[in-house]
Amino acid sequence: MNIFNHRQEKADLIVINFARLLFAGLIIFESLNVVKILQFNLQYTWLGLVITAVVLFALLEFTAYKYKQLKGDYLHWSIWLIVAAGLSLDAAGDFFYFYGKYTWWDQAVHFFVSAVICFTLFTVISAFWIDKFKFSLLLKTGRLKLSLFLAATSAMSLSALYEIEEYLEDVFFLTNRVGPGTDTSNDLVCNFSGILTTVIFISVYYLITHKRKVVE
Repeated sequence: MNIFNHRQEKADLIVINFARLLFAGLIIFESLNVVKILQFNLQYTWLGLVITAVVLFALLEFTAYKYKQLKGDYLHWSIWLIVAAGLSLDAAGDFFYFYGKYTWWDQAVHFFVSAVICFTLFTVISAFWIDKFKFSLLLKTGRLKLSLFLAATSAMSLSALYEIEEYLEDVFFLTNRVGPGTDTSNDLVCNFSGILTTVIFISVYYLITHKRKVVE
């Protein structure tokens, strides 16, 4: 059993380090374009991509560190992959001008990334942070609901902060990240839809399995 666990741990670490390399490669490439060492064309701004990648990478590393500290295990490899996938979709939209070519790309990315963020936050909260609550009425279903509520509201807050970042980038750097008048509203609706989908998925998963943790 110990040999099997050791092999599984090594396999998980390979996937996690692959995701780390992807994050690091994107950040380095985008940063070199920000300082004009590389000069690839982009639909929007390199600064926006760098800020998004650095914030997501830092949050993921911090979460993984705390998880390892408290649980003695690696943050599940699937979390690393789905966050890396969300970041890659956003970057690809800028690199290959998908945001301009396909009107649905922006909506799909906002939907998917928000769903991923909500799922990740729920996994982290339900895995160890929610255990700090000791209220007698916070039974198993109550813990699930509170975890979902905190994950959903936090994800929606991060979505709003991202839209604010886009606006401030336009103000200070005279870019056009906000787009037409309805773009921000449309983004927020897609963000909310992604978050709601995650909440429904986890709720249905609990009803079927009665497990509060989606990732064990």
